[in-house]
Amino acid sequence: MLVLNIRSAALLEGPEDQALDRLREWLTAPDDHTGRPGCLLAKATAELASENDAIATRSLAAYEMLLDSCRRLVEQAQRAGHVDPAADAEVLGGLILTTHRGLEALAKAGIDAKTRNRIADAAIDSIALPAS
Repeated sequence: MLVLNIRSAALLEGPEDQALDRLREWLTAPDDHTGRPGCLLAKATAELASENDAIATRSLAAYEMLLDSCRRLVEQAQRAGHVDPAADAEVLGGLILTTHRGLEALAKAGIDAKTRNRIADAAIDSIALPAS
């Protein structure tokens, strides 16, 4: 869980007017995703959480931490005027987290980085206010 804590904490660091960019960066895949192991959290949750209460508890805590980080970034983007301030930041954070997890699954299935990055851009663009 330490890697998740460091990674999500790093997402929160930076100026509020760059929060949406940090979310986009988090979703954007490197050009070469080969040889990267799958996410231990995703694999443990999918394969073991239904049979092991300790794993289910730790998985839930990790996902809640990631969801909170995404929510807080959306709130930063709202304060910066990049996301509608009336939008539900928790729901939008959940959309970003769900997109991230889905993109990870697509990568493991062999979907190319260009396609995944177009999806990532669409997700961020869908919550961003139009540029003025």
